[in-house]
Amino acid sequence: MLSESSIATPRIDVFLQYYKPHVSGLTNMAADLAEAAVADGYDVHVHCVTKSGPTTVENVDGVTVHAYRRTFSLGRGNFSVAMLNAARRLRRRSGIAHFHLPLPESAAFSWLLGPKWRSVVTYQCDAPLGSFGDTAIARALDVSHRVLIRRADVVCTSSADYAEHSRLSQLFNERVSVPIPATSIDRAGGTRRFAVEGRRQIGFLGRPTTEKGIDVLMDALESLSDDVLLTLAGPLDGLTDRVGYDRQRLERLIAEGRVRSLGFLDESDIADFHASLDVFVLPSTNSFEAFGIVQVEAMSAGTPVVASALPGVRTIVQSTGFGEIAAVGDAVDLAMAISRALERTYDAAHAREVLEQRYLPPVPQNAYLEIYRRLSR
Repeated sequence: MLSESSIATPRIDVFLQYYKPHVSGLTNMAADLAEAAVADGYDVHVHCVTKSGPTTVENVDGVTVHAYRRTFSLGRGNFSVAMLNAARRLRRRSGIAHFHLPLPESAAFSWLLGPKWRSVVTYQCDAPLGSFGDTAIARALDVSHRVLIRRADVVCTSSADYAEHSRLSQLFNERVSVPIPATSIDRAGGTRRFAVEGRRQIGFLGRPTTEKGIDVLMDALESLSDDVLLTLAGPLDGLTDRVGYDRQRLERLIAEGRVRSLGFLDESDIADFHASLDVFVLPSTNSFEAFGIVQVEAMSAGTPVVASALPGVRTIVQSTGFGEIAAVGDAVDLAMAISRALERTYDAAHAREVLEQRYLPPVPQNAYLEIYRRLSR
């Protein structure tokens, strides 16, 4: 009879582009799930790509993180031959593989991991179409993702709404994808220490990438009354050299006192930031934004949200009733939605109840842990 100590600890191998200390919704979710799995007794290994430097292996909050040297980049995609080789070496093992897409090498991973592996795919978003180059990259990603999704045992999306409107919607329907909200942090209990006397404050937290709609937000701000202050939290630089907004215009609005930038906030400051706002705004404009974790966190702090009518993104305001929805990329409609949100009184107690039932921890983590347990049997 095997002793308890001789039974191998079940293992989960997670594959994605970036991991901590990189900050993004996808990275934060992957880290939340990895750490929840460790707490549930799994041996969790994360495989990702370094932004620079050699391959490293380290323990991060109980998770073994393998960060592989980047071979080359194409758009936002980062390719690593070393990560593919690591997957090939795992071929003879068995376990659970969890893939967070977009992931350029998805098709290769579907072949490299052998038949003993059970796999989970979390499809975060479609790469948006646009220029000839962007469209070519997006279509190539679609092809690669389809191969891996067809092989997966379980396919998850952040909402049924996003799955229905994705370019891969037919495949998600065939595979009966499971909608599980992205993980978030409960920001209740903050103070109003970032409030500004005599100003109504709207806020945005995040990195100003092209999909975030910062230019649309600046257009909307300039049509609102002068007592409305826009406060930005987060870096002012994007993920790439291609800045995702009109930086000179933002600097002018800061000089005029219409905008202020708090820079990158410590984790301990975020609850206070949300509590200091009258309205949080998420004016995203394309399919890279599929959920909007930050709006769940703003609502958890008791702050209503104005969000774009993007598939997936709109669902949180729709389900809680705690805010307004604005037409995508429409500054006039965004300004009107912000004005309504600044004037209206919302049912915060009802919103909190919905958040606890559907979105806040441990609801998403438990849904994934149940999948892991089922695949481990």
